[in-house]
Amino acid sequence: MPFRPPGQCPVCGEWVPRGAAACDDCGACAKSGWKDDAETYDGLDLPDEDFDYDDFIKREFDNRARQLGGPTREQLWRWVGLAVFIVMVLGYLISVFR
Repeated sequence: MPFRPPGQCPVCGEWVPRGAAACDDCGACAKSGWKDDAETYDGLDLPDEDFDYDDFIKREFDNRARQLGGPTREQLWRWVGLAVFIVMVLGYLISVFR
């Protein structure tokens, strides 16, 4: 007889409430057959303890701007600052000469 909630999930042993389409903990469901030999999966694809977040950010984002030929973060903020300064000067000049 196939598993039907409520009861303990045959895959991970967590309680599955009545009317649930799948186990909230491991994701086993009627479509997967509530298989006893299914691998447990926590639903999260988190990195392990050896993951270096700072290195990941540096590899993914610092090099991407250079590879695409775009500005670096510092260059972008310099341009933004220059644009804000120009707008402020133009606003001042317009208010003076009115």
